[in-house]
Amino acid sequence: MAEIKVYKMYATGTVSADAAATIDVQEDGEICSILLDTSIQAGDNLSDGVASEVSFASVSGFGTNDTRASLIGARVYQAFLTSGGGPIQKTTFITFAPNGIPVAAGERLYMHVLQSGTFTWFSTAWVYFCLPRALSLRGRVGRRVR
Repeated sequence: MAEIKVYKMYATGTVSADAAATIDVQEDGEICSILLDTSIQAGDNLSDGVASEVSFASVSGFGTNDTRASLIGARVYQAFLTSGGGPIQKTTFITFAPNGIPVAAGERLYMHVLQSGTFTWFSTAWVYFCLPRALSLRGRVGRRVR
């Protein structure tokens, strides 16, 4: 069984941002899961929306085909029955559980955000890294490794 290390990426803003948040991988291992949470606060137009993406690339892949560096993405858009319905807060959560995406120490992950409208957005990603037991600190100090 692998040891799991969790990295958190957080960003908030009022405009689109490439590399809104970044993390550096500390040890060789695999990405075993990602949870992405994106929300809009106080949007008041029919077209307000935000998209978030976690990627190995330093620039976003929104609107681009075959972006192999992209790992996960989520979009949040609001829908009013009539205009002028008042400010809202809308949130979406998405979880991605791959079979294991290999990563090396020193690789960087980026979170990008694309905004449409005028409001405040919040985006958080939890990236779960599985470290081989033999490489974990606990594995090196006498734990049995099978």
